[in-house]
Amino acid sequence: MAADVTVKQIEEEIANVTHPEIDATLVELGMIDDVRVGDDVTIDLAVPVTGIPDQTKQMLAHSLADALDSLDIELAVQFVLMDEQARERFFEMEADN
Repeated sequence: MAADVTVKQIEEEIANVTHPEIDATLVELGMIDDVRVGDDVTIDLAVPVTGIPDQTKQMLAHSLADALDSLDIELAVQFVLMDEQARERFFEMEADN
């Protein structure tokens, strides 16, 4: 049950999840926007632009779910749009990696 886990535990478990196309973690890229724990765990995953292919979104969501597999929780991933500052940083990191 998700009520038995903390936001900190979730953040620790997903800290090393990498982007499938960029050599950086989702945390480093500023993609983990929010983590909420209730009856289930919800992660708001920030994307830099609208129109991200569904296949990429599913890959990102599955990567997060795989990282949390040992916690035996229900995970919901909600995709949100990055703010301008996060978007600029994301694209800078993408260019560097």
